[in-house]
Amino acid sequence: MKERRNNMSTYGIDCGHTLSGSDYGAVGIKAESNLTREVGKRVIDKLKSMGNTAIDCTLDSCSSLSQSLGYRVNKANSYNLDLFVSIHFNCFNGSAHGTEVFTYGGKSFTEANRVLNNLASLGFTNRGIKDGSNLYVLKHTKAKAMLIECCFCDNSENMSRFNAENMANAIVKGITGKVPSIPTNPKEENKVEKLVIYHYPIDQRAAEYLADKLNCPTMWDSRKSFDYSSVKKIYAVGGLIKDYPTQAKIHKHFTGDRYSTCQSVINYNE
Repeated sequence: MKERRNNMSTYGIDCGHTLSGSDYGAVGIKAESNLTREVGKRVIDKLKSMGNTAIDCTLDSCSSLSQSLGYRVNKANSYNLDLFVSIHFNCFNGSAHGTEVFTYGGKSFTEANRVLNNLASLGFTNRGIKDGSNLYVLKHTKAKAMLIECCFCDNSENMSRFNAENMANAIVKGITGKVPSIPTNPKEENKVEKLVIYHYPIDQRAAEYLADKLNCPTMWDSRKSFDYSSVKKIYAVGGLIKDYPTQAKIHKHFTGDRYSTCQSVINYNE
């Protein structure tokens, strides 16, 4: 058996969801798929700077949810990991808040407890260790595993408290038991590829149809606090350009009466 050098460990880190395709994350005040990478890429860099091996199990695009989940699990299972960590952000009703960690069977273990307590020490409500037996990546990963719901991306207080560097430090300290000393700033900040928005409720169905066609999320533009700078291409369905938030840089606008708007959406191809 090969002895580990300097007692360093091998970790699998999964930045949850994809940036495009069928496994895009929740859309709150900020997009979950962006947040997971802001934190996760820092976690990977910090683990490596400490001498550990960090396997990036992230997938940025997929054609199906099963492809996305299968890729992450297969990547993790192809290495002899000491621990697999999947990073996510919650989203519910705008009022729910806090941090929680899921493990298989809700089993409590040292790293999971430390991560949870460290995130709570940043000011997030401690929601506890939860049973994640029904979560694919926990059920099918061979290594000891946890899925972290860092906080709620649709809660204004949680998002005002969010700091990717502090959160990554809390996670790394939790899984290694050591304090990372080197601040990290990933060279490339990933963005959600596409988002469909609509201004009037009457255009919701057409917007959802377009979102299905483009494999991307859709959102009513009444959510004024959303960070539109986190999206590469924004598609607007219905209304006038002036109806939409000024910070939303519209890539393609489908407008006209209801019939012509729907027809434009149906006929649109990229």
